Amino acid sequence: MLETNIPDVVVVGAGPVGLCTALQLGRAGVKIRVLERRTAMSDQPRAHVVNARTMELFRAWGIANGVREDGLPTALSSSFGWVTDMSKDEFGRLDYIDETTAEIYSPERLVSVAQDRVETRLLEALRAYGGQVSLELGRTVVGFRLVAGGAELDVRDHDGREETITTRYVVGADGASGQLRTMAGIDIQRSLPLARRLNIYFHADLTPVTRMRPNILWFVNNVQTQGIMIAMDGHTRWVYSVAMSDRETAEDYDSERCRALVRAAVGIPDLKPNIRSTMPWKVDMAVADRFRAGPLFLVGDAAHRFPPDGGFGMNSGIQDAHNLAWKLDLVLRGLAEDSLLDTYEAERRPVAVFNAEQCMINAKRQQEASAQFAAPEVLALLAAPEGEQFRIQMAAGLGELREEFHSLGQQFGHVYRSAALVDDGSPRRDSTITEYRRTARPGARAPHARVQGADGRVISTIELTTGGWTLLTAGDAGPWTAAARAGGDKRQLSIRVHAIWPEPPVSGLNFGDFADATDPGNWREVYELTTGGAVLVRPDGHVAARWVSRPQDPDQAVADVLDIVLGRRSHI
Repeated sequence: MLETNIPDVVVVGAGPVGLCTALQLGRAGVKIRVLERRTAMSDQPRAHVVNARTMELFRAWGIANGVREDGLPTALSSSFGWVTDMSKDEFGRLDYIDETTAEIYSPERLVSVAQDRVETRLLEALRAYGGQVSLELGRTVVGFRLVAGGAELDVRDHDGREETITTRYVVGADGASGQLRTMAGIDIQRSLPLARRLNIYFHADLTPVTRMRPNILWFVNNVQTQGIMIAMDGHTRWVYSVAMSDRETAEDYDSERCRALVRAAVGIPDLKPNIRSTMPWKVDMAVADRFRAGPLFLVGDAAHRFPPDGGFGMNSGIQDAHNLAWKLDLVLRGLAEDSLLDTYEAERRPVAVFNAEQCMINAKRQQEASAQFAAPEVLALLAAPEGEQFRIQMAAGLGELREEFHSLGQQFGHVYRSAALVDDGSPRRDSTITEYRRTARPGARAPHARVQGADGRVISTIELTTGGWTLLTAGDAGPWTAAARAGGDKRQLSIRVHAIWPEPPVSGLNFGDFADATDPGNWREVYELTTGGAVLVRPDGHVAARWVSRPQDPDQAVADVLDIVLGRRSHI
């Protein structure tokens, strides 16, 4: 066995969640080794939805523009269509959230982009931190043990050589089939599968049939095939997903059968699709009983798995990593107690349970909708000229699926409850699946609002509150600036302070201060503050504390909250 130098963190798994974990820790200066059992990165599309919240994180990490470039153009990604085949006009359609509504809640928009393209952008970003992050392919973890001060991992290369790695912390991002969770003795609760499906990944230029119609998903229903066509780039990269019977295996779908299914779905009998691969999967859900076992933390599919209906799998995993990374960084630097790491599970597991249950509801609704088209005579009528009224009737029922496609509340509305924030006792403003009710209550994501700086540039408050400690004040920041400096310096934390005014003061805006860029007073209304109030926002963009008005002693107020979040004292 070969003993190696000790990394601060070992990330097991180099999918998007593992890479996001490594990128954030690398940016913070943490020494990391990333172990991936595959000998090459995947070129399979797999997941394809990057929601607006995840795009906000990508913006902070400098990869949002690249991800957008790799995704479906905006003009080709604004709706979901139901067709008899892709060459025909839609008989039903659901539009995605309109631009005016989306702008109220986020500076970013959902992007449909293949997972392998996301991974490529993350790898490019990681290269800047080569001195901190080591990516090692063809390395499988075969043993996990707790040791004093951390953990030991037994690692086997693809050629059989073994190594033991000692580390302070381990992040398990090794997916649903990874063994690290089992090695750590963490159980996972699985549902019975609703269905089995097969994804057929192929290349073909379908622009003659799509005719630039802006469907992210095409729900195909005809006598020969029923399935979902997923546009990966809107031109040549596609995935066709079909249901499998209980008796079938992936081996039953040879290249010729796959080509026949694709031709029937597209509506071109002589189409010559290049079948790249097939991937069977189950429509089910699973959530681990625990997300932490000592120095081990589970993220992404290693911790939870959802049906893809709603697009929350990869996004939830990336947001897991975002929640965990800043906490690991502070504990590794000795600036926070180990108890801060307990709040990862406290905050993220309820989100995982909620998303898993809602995605299963979405999947059941899709299953019920598909069942309406199952009978051959129904499919024949759907395609027949005399079936116009029937098509109208079927389209009218598609509104039942709205929660799957209009999920702003599910994307932005989770409010954490843990020891890493200070509840202000204000009434809760719970979001629904479709409606995001903006709130700056402690635990919530600090809401988006447009503000204008002294240089005239208009930005989102999301850009001010992601990636570091931030104090936003309603009006004059003077007393709060002194409090942030005193509290931060004592705890070796850098806290940015920005005053936000309804309108620029007569003397003008100071550098780093802002005024409402839309309606005067909009920011205060959204954040529910009066003159002199403030919010302290954690590095993950969630509110740690809110003071509706200025407290008598801002220095003490800030110090108390920092000590609570860092685990240095109990709640006030």
